[in-house]
Amino acid sequence: MSHTPSSWRSAALCAGALAVATLVTGCVVAPAEPYAYGNTGAVVVSSEAPPPLRYEPAPVAVAPIATQIWIGGFWDWNGGRYVWREGRWAAPPHRGDHWVPREWVRSPHGWQARGGHWERR
Repeated sequence: MSHTPSSWRSAALCAGALAVATLVTGCVVAPAEPYAYGNTGAVVVSSEAPPPLRYEPAPVAVAPIATQIWIGGFWDWNGGRYVWREGRWAAPPHRGDHWVPREWVRSPHGWQARGGHWERR
């Protein structure tokens, strides 16, 4: 089998394309899970009381983007158990919106999650 300049060129192009594809797909950052806006209508109910809130101090660093605020962590109900969702920086969808933190409230049907969404002022 002879190796002509065009076959070397094709092999180099394929190798380059493969390298670029590997680099590009290796650098993908998954977007943050979006927070709800307003009343989502979804009702989360658990028969178990949530664990105590974890102490999670707000970072002392300045927000990565000037419009972002710190949203503290909360207990979420997922797959039949409580899962801690860590706090993070997030920007309100509209100027002046404020964050209503997630809380668990005991009801006749069990523990209900309320809040965890943006509200307009």
